[in-house]
Amino acid sequence: MRKMALIMVCISLLLTGCWDYKEVDRLASVMAIGLDRIPGSKIILLTVQIASSEEKGGSKQKGGQGGGGKAYTVMNSEGKSLSEAILNLGTQSTRRILLSHCKLIVLGKDLAETGIGEILDDLKRDREFRRSNWIITTDMTAKEILEKEIALEQVPAVGLDLILQNFETVGRVLPMNCNDFFAQLNGDSQVSFTPLAQLEDIDKQVTGQLEKAVGRPLDSERKPKTLTLGKTAVFKNLRMVGVLNEEDTRAHRWLVDSPKGSSITFVYAPQAQTNGDKGEILLDIKDGKATITPQISENGITMNIVMTVKAALHETGTTGVNVLDPKVVALLQLQAAETMKLQIEHTISTAQNDLKSDCVGFAENLHNYYPVEWKQIKNNWDNIFPTIDYQISCEVEILSAGMISNSTLRSEPEE
Repeated sequence: MRKMALIMVCISLLLTGCWDYKEVDRLASVMAIGLDRIPGSKIILLTVQIASSEEKGGSKQKGGQGGGGKAYTVMNSEGKSLSEAILNLGTQSTRRILLSHCKLIVLGKDLAETGIGEILDDLKRDREFRRSNWIITTDMTAKEILEKEIALEQVPAVGLDLILQNFETVGRVLPMNCNDFFAQLNGDSQVSFTPLAQLEDIDKQVTGQLEKAVGRPLDSERKPKTLTLGKTAVFKNLRMVGVLNEEDTRAHRWLVDSPKGSSITFVYAPQAQTNGDKGEILLDIKDGKATITPQISENGITMNIVMTVKAALHETGTTGVNVLDPKVVALLQLQAAETMKLQIEHTISTAQNDLKSDCVGFAENLHNYYPVEWKQIKNNWDNIFPTIDYQISCEVEILSAGMISNSTLRSEPEE
C-alpha cells in the first residue's frame, strides 16, 4: 500500500498543469514594431502593431474592418532605449506584451540616418526577438508605415510578411532578415541593406494619366496612398548612407543574390528604327548566376563579373518581331545582355561614387580569393573601393518564345 501511495503521489505531480500559463485572450501579440528617433534627442519612439482578439474585432471584413472594429491595434511608447520603451508600453496595456510573434521590424528615417547601434544591441540581446524577423527601412517614420492598411489583408504586418516572402523567389528587391543584416554589418565591408518602404499615391498618378487622355476629370473615388517596397536602403557603419532606385535595386540583386525571378526590359532596336515605335521587349529570367572573380596585378585590383541568364520571352510590345527567326532571337539575346551590362555598370558606379559603400560584395569576394592580401588592405578599403576597376560579361539565352509566332496586328485606320 505504501508503494502504491508513493506511485499515486508521483503520478499526481506529473499531471499538474503549467504553473506559469497565460490565457491567450490576456496576451497582446505584437506582429510588427516600428522604431523612430525623436528629432533633436536620443528618445526612441516605439510603435507596435498588435493583432486584436476575435471578441474585439468581431467578424472581419475587407480592409481589416469588422463588426467590432479593426483586426489590429497600434500603440506607442517612448524610452531612452528600446528596452525602456517596451517596458513603458506595459504601463498602458491591460495585457502582457508578447514579442515572440513579431514578424518584422521597421526602421524610421531619422533613426537610420543617426545610427542604429544601440537598437541592434537590444534586438540581439532580447530573447523574444527572432533572428528570422524581417527588417525594412522607410524614408519617413516607422509610425506612419505601421498605421497604414494593406489591401486584401486584415493585419498589415501579415501583408508585409507575405510580400517579403514572395520577394525571396520573385521580384527585384532582395528581402533581409535580422540575422543576415547583423552578419553583413559585421562583415568585411561593414555594409548592409534592407528593402525601403514608401507610401506612394499610385491612384493619383494613374487617374491623372487617364484624365489627361480623356480630357476631363474622372468620376472616380480617391484612394489613399499605397505602401510599396521597390527600392533599397544602404547602411554603412550602422548608418543609412543612401538609397538605390528601382533599376539599381534590381541590378543589385543580380550581383549579390541571383537574377532568377527578375525580368529584363529593353528596346528592340530594329523595330524602333523602322516605324518609330519603342518596340519594348520583356524577358522573364527563369535561371541565372552571377560570378565575381577578383584579380590582383601590378595595375591594381580588377573585378571580373560574369552574368549568365536563361530567360523566356514574355512580351514583345509591338508587331513585326519574328520570334521564329533565329537571327532575330540572337539579336534579342545580344540586346538583353547589353541592357543588363549597362544596368550593372550604373549600379556599381552608384555604389562607388554616390554611396561610397561596398553594397555589391567586392570585399567578400576579394577576401575569399586573396585572404592574405585582404588583411593588408581591409583597413583602407573605404578609400580603395571607389577606385576598383571591373569588367562585365553578360550572356542571355532565350529558352522559349511561347506559342505565339507573331503579335496580333494593329488594325489599319480607315480612309
